[in-house]
Amino acid sequence: MPLDAQEVPTIGETAQPIRRTRYKAEIGFVSPRSSRDTFEQHDTCFLGVSLENSNFTLPKFTSMVKWISRRFARCTVLVGDSIHRITLESTRAMAPDEARATALHLGRQFMADARQVFDDYRHSTDFTCLTCSEVQTWETCADFQDRLHKFFADDDTFRSSVESFGRSYHAKRSAGLTEAELERRIRMSSDYFLEEFAVFACLQQLGLPVMVYPGSFSTLTEIAAGLHPDAPQELRDLIVVSLHLKGR
Repeated sequence: MPLDAQEVPTIGETAQPIRRTRYKAEIGFVSPRSSRDTFEQHDTCFLGVSLENSNFTLPKFTSMVKWISRRFARCTVLVGDSIHRITLESTRAMAPDEARATALHLGRQFMADARQVFDDYRHSTDFTCLTCSEVQTWETCADFQDRLHKFFADDDTFRSSVESFGRSYHAKRSAGLTEAELERRIRMSSDYFLEEFAVFACLQQLGLPVMVYPGSFSTLTEIAAGLHPDAPQELRDLIVVSLHLKGR
């Protein structure tokens, strides 16, 4: 059963003939708060996609695409394929090569399954897909990642914020784990976030000023709110729109 207890397939899974729940996407919060009433003045955004995540069932994903289609002329759908390998390594004990191959396959499957959803709303918004694996080949992405790793090593407040999210996530799934294994998973979660933030910085630099996501990025919203003044400017300038998905 998915985490949200809805009997619906996640995009990328084999769909079964079951009843699907409809959802409506609503704004949960915007960071920085000063952009709450102005972010729609931008005509482009990017939608972050987490693979094998219960927030990306077909009905939920459709509700997000519909919400975006009413506000933005263009949207880049960022599929988190290559970074998903870290989740597969840390929680399923996959070897690095297997984890990466599986993650890239899941990303391709997601894009194929989502094509019809995009087509249904393409009359109002130009949807394009971009994968993290593509962005991570860019020289600018490597530069951002180096800067973020240095910032993580040098800044106690930033490091604590990043680690706290991973600690909270794995604490709920740590039954039977040794302390050493738990700490290893937390370190891998930190690597995940730093890679992800580097990709986000690239997209903001590319001219995508608004990020849309169904959930929260505690550290990222802190950066957008000005709480980590030494973070890369591109992340500090990013507007983060967190969506709440309401069943109906």
